[in-house]
Amino acid sequence: MTGRIWLGPAGGETLLSAMGRKLTEEDIEIVREGRTASGKYVSDLIAVKKKFSLEYSIVTDAILIILKDLYELGTLLSLKIEDSNLSVRTYTVKFKPFSRARYMLPGGWLWEGIKLELEEQ
Repeated sequence: MTGRIWLGPAGGETLLSAMGRKLTEEDIEIVREGRTASGKYVSDLIAVKKKFSLEYSIVTDAILIILKDLYELGTLLSLKIEDSNLSVRTYTVKFKPFSRARYMLPGGWLWEGIKLELEEQ
């Protein structure tokens, strides 16, 4: 199976569920801007970082517990993304807080609208 994603402490990443998952990647430019003494505007590109969004349409309690446990570690995490050519890209990311809504069904809860924001450090 291609397209696998792992998240967790470096060397102990957890394979995330692919059920109802959508990954979005965005490049964020870090720039230094200002005006020189002559009044000329200058802009210097310092770095380009990645911002990842993982959206789950619906998850079970078991998946939500894994995600909450990873967030509650409160440390930088390792994100590994498998591409279609089977190569794996690795990033050090910060896990932002996430919201969720729940539905009660016979036999348990289902959660929806989970969007994880991960920012490269």
